[in-house]
Amino acid sequence: MKCYSLNSTVKIRVLFYNECKEASNATNISLSITKPDGNVVAINNGFVNVDTGFYYYSFADTDVAGEYSHQWTATIDGTQVTKADKFTVKTGGSVGFDFVELGTNELVVVQLLKGLKATDGSELSQSTYLSFSTEYDPFYCSIDMLLMELGPWAENIPEDTLALAIHWSSIEADYITGKKPVDERHQYATTRFVMYDAAIKLLSMPVGPNGPAGSTKQLGDLLVETGSIDFSIKDLLVELKLERDEWWRVVNAGGAIMPGQGLGPTYAVKGDARKDARNVSREWHDPWSEYYTQPSANSKYRRPGEKKYKSGYTRWSEYYFTSVTKGIRR
Repeated sequence: MKCYSLNSTVKIRVLFYNECKEASNATNISLSITKPDGNVVAINNGFVNVDTGFYYYSFADTDVAGEYSHQWTATIDGTQVTKADKFTVKTGGSVGFDFVELGTNELVVVQLLKGLKATDGSELSQSTYLSFSTEYDPFYCSIDMLLMELGPWAENIPEDTLALAIHWSSIEADYITGKKPVDERHQYATTRFVMYDAAIKLLSMPVGPNGPAGSTKQLGDLLVETGSIDFSIKDLLVELKLERDEWWRVVNAGGAIMPGQGLGPTYAVKGDARKDARNVSREWHDPWSEYYTQPSANSKYRRPGEKKYKSGYTRWSEYYFTSVTKGIRR
């Protein structure tokens, strides 16, 4: 540092070398400090030898604001050497609003070293690490929603662990969205997918004994400590995966379909001729740009395994009722 506040202690450092540019201890060391008011302070002792050739002196007589000049003098291998430098002491201050802003998805770790003393004289017996995470982004499901899905066994899971699972599932939701989202239906589907996917991540972690009272689930940064579990995790995982996979399809479609519906139409709407062979043969509108309703209005439909066709409609798309149905009725 070259700038210090008034009445602060300045560590004036120096590193001595021999002619071979190797660090070397010196003899007859002295330090001359000239203050801004012209007074000269001569120092011949009190130097701290940190390492070979490395010395410093703690200078506390900084009661005058301005520029301080100092010069080291020492003898190395019988030759006298000198080195001069400067530093500034300033008074007064300023006010501002510049703060260090933490970004998203950052892990902040604070290390408290062994031997750290408190104001009451107590000493830290071993090194300790404290950590916290900044806001996660993306984050498409609340911790409370995830806890409601997991049930009471998850009450002892740290919130940071739950939040990390939600964050990684949210990243996956962004990755699998194959089509630009349609509207709020996609947001709802994303939340549902993330909730089930995060629950599966937590339940799928390896399990090992943790004393007679319970067990531990751990996977990388994720840690779950629970008591006894009185239900079948295997059956619960099957149920959660079925739900997750169903919402995966809806998220992948950008909310253009509902759970249980495919991207293909259940009725044929004649469209423009297309170059790709898939659409030329049937002349269907591309299901990635045309949002087909399910089931379709004024058309027959049957579920897999049913013999009888039924007609009806679900009010799913306003566009359908303003344009598609009119075309069919004509």
